[in-house]
Amino acid sequence: MMVGPENTLAQITASLAFADAGALPSSILLYAEAAVATGAAPTTSALAEITLAKPCGTITGGVLTLHVANPDGALVLQQGIPRAARWMSGDGKLVGAGTVTDNLNAGDFHVAGGTTAPGDDAPLLLAGGLVLLGDVVFD
Repeated sequence: MMVGPENTLAQITASLAFADAGALPSSILLYAEAAVATGAAPTTSALAEITLAKPCGTITGGVLTLHVANPDGALVLQQGIPRAARWMSGDGKLVGAGTVTDNLNAGDFHVAGGTTAPGDDAPLLLAGGLVLLGDVVFD
């Protein structure tokens, strides 16, 4: 089924309101587990948590832009290659999940802050380093 542009805009707008409804800011959690991208519950700890501003995003011309709380980056807690992300509302509910890649590849969440090995599509994040959130595809 194809969803019309007005309906898509309404869904994105509702997702932003849902993400910001909790008392705390929403966040993006990065995981090395690829299955998390399909909505599966993670079985390991997050590599990093990127806290979003509140409000967490804006929509301009039908395009969602998420805004991070700290533009300098989020602390990487564990070394690994992020394969999936979970966007969690401020009250801990799942807003969305998807794949993670660097800015040159076609993932749902783009990140920077590490080096992508030849033949891979996501950067190796080093514990103690910083990770930056790039574009987010929300469809």
